[in-house]
Amino acid sequence: MKQLDLAKFQRGRESVIEAAGFKFTIRRPPSLDIARAGAEGVAMSIEFAVRYVVGWEGVQESDLLPGGDPEPVAFDAAVFKAWVADRPDLWQPIASGVIEAYQRHEEATEARGKP
Repeated sequence: MKQLDLAKFQRGRESVIEAAGFKFTIRRPPSLDIARAGAEGVAMSIEFAVRYVVGWEGVQESDLLPGGDPEPVAFDAAVFKAWVADRPDLWQPIASGVIEAYQRHEEATEARGKP
């Protein structure tokens, strides 16, 4: 029997979006999170979407800190959330990317005839 760990499962839900010269790895929200958000009246906005950003490429310390080095920085979810709060140019592309990832999943699920 083949084994599947959570990390591999999660990677299967990931995709990459580009915005403002950066690449962001997003993880498709599970249907349960979408249902909860709808029941609670939560808008599909950047506040919702940031929870599903799990990586970045092209982000340097100088993008995050004035006078920072032009060196790549490892992804940190807390730093990302603080940084993106001051980057309105990223809000729409990230929020749209997360929503579109979920919509693609729903379409693929329907095409396979599964609930």
